[in-house]
Amino acid sequence: MGVEKKVLVIVAMIAFVLLFGTLSFHRTEGWSYFESFFFTIITVSTVGYSLPEKVSLAGKVTAVILVGAGISIVLYGFTTLTSFIVEGHMRDYMRRRRIAKMMEKMRDHFIVVGAGRTGRHTVAEIRKAKKPVVVIDVSQRAIDLLRTVLDEDVPYIVGDATEEEVLLKAGVDRAKTLIITLPDDTKNTFVVLTARSLNPNLEIIARVSDRKSYNKLLYAGASKVIVTSQVTGQRLAQMALNPSMVNFLDVLSFGGIPIRVEEIRVPEGCPITGKTLGELNLSRKIGVFVIAVMREGETIFNPTGEMVILAGDRLLVIGKEENFQKLHELMGTVL
Repeated sequence: MGVEKKVLVIVAMIAFVLLFGTLSFHRTEGWSYFESFFFTIITVSTVGYSLPEKVSLAGKVTAVILVGAGISIVLYGFTTLTSFIVEGHMRDYMRRRRIAKMMEKMRDHFIVVGAGRTGRHTVAEIRKAKKPVVVIDVSQRAIDLLRTVLDEDVPYIVGDATEEEVLLKAGVDRAKTLIITLPDDTKNTFVVLTARSLNPNLEIIARVSDRKSYNKLLYAGASKVIVTSQVTGQRLAQMALNPSMVNFLDVLSFGGIPIRVEEIRVPEGCPITGKTLGELNLSRKIGVFVIAVMREGETIFNPTGEMVILAGDRLLVIGKEENFQKLHELMGTVL
């Protein structure tokens, strides 16, 4: 039984005992509801006040029942509620409630399915970019390990991502991107199918262990598929062939220098639309550089100052981490 249901059952049991005593005394003794409730309280709590005069036999039987209920049901209920608070269950419950409310408000967020090694690295990179993310995994232990590694409280759901209910709790219908990191290619395919049916516009990125599953995931509705063995092999080869280039990219992505590359979509009504890159002069005013513009499936590298920014463009921007906040403020977007 869940914590919330257990608390509700205990509260209902205590309320039933108090209601039973109040109504019984009111009916058998003719006391007011307040007097009946008062005598019920002192009887259940076994405080030991003197017995009122001229109590009927039915009233005495009611008092006996209430004393037994006080020793068993009420005492058990208060003891359980006390341990619930003292042992930290209340804190955990409130934290889960806070996380649930946080997820209800999320829009254009990231969802990562799988809190294993790949999932942990994925979530860490998203959090480093200060983007909202929700994690889904069937194992509470994996979630706890993720939170320990990140040293922060990340919104999460313990459940099977192949089920519609679990994905909807994570806000898949409002999310920007779904990243699937499960080691089982079959499960990854089912997650893609379920997510695509719930959000046709969702960006879905999935990993596969077996190259044979690549096309299956694309047919299922994945936007991009990463073959882990292929990516690892390519990286190893590049480290051997072009070590300086790989080291430079590693510094940008993972190094201690606070520089990052980010893809930013230009929304409708953005203040920078209709202006050229020369007019914006982002490198001088903000300290970031637009190294590419993606428009209608075409990628324009090293755009000139005459290029006009249009709504729907995706800008590939490089710069210091602290300057991205200024860029988002200029564009009126949320970081």
